[in-house]
Amino acid sequence: MRTQRTFALVLTVALAAVAPLVHANPDASQDERRIEVGFSPEGSAQALILSTLKAATSSIRLSAYVFTNPEVTSALIAAKQRGVDVAVVADHRSNFEDRRGEAGRHALSLLAKSGIPTRTVDAYTIHHDKFFVVDGVAVETGSFNFTAAAARKNSENALVVWNDPDLAQRYLNHWKSRWDQGRAVQSNY
Repeated sequence: MRTQRTFALVLTVALAAVAPLVHANPDASQDERRIEVGFSPEGSAQALILSTLKAATSSIRLSAYVFTNPEVTSALIAAKQRGVDVAVVADHRSNFEDRRGEAGRHALSLLAKSGIPTRTVDAYTIHHDKFFVVDGVAVETGSFNFTAAAARKNSENALVVWNDPDLAQRYLNHWKSRWDQGRAVQSNY
């Protein structure tokens, strides 16, 4: 219960922080392919991830290993609230069975409670995918797990390829194959 209250408090603070984010990619509507990178713990990896999620206008398809980051959770909920079609697939074991499972259960339950279709996959030893596709044309990938530790403690990277629908489609096909193997997360709230 304490973890649930702590996560809820952090999520509330994070929701307030996501709202004023300025779009980091003012040229994202241009047709030319661009690449942006960010690193942690310097802070630019999470900033890039959050600004990319904020840039979504029609869809987000996110694939995660460990999913415990309140700021990313808030950004996905905010996207859903502004009319973006959001769906998430994550590893089952790391979010429901191991020592990090409680925080993962809370984060994924919050997504489901917010009306975001959310599934977990246990068909593999680990579902280690860490990426998302925005609007069918931009791909974020890299080592960054969607966790607070990835943002603040670990050496991580995030890379966004903008305006590459062919690459985005390849990632979407992979995402869909994992989605089809998953099972729905039910909100615990």
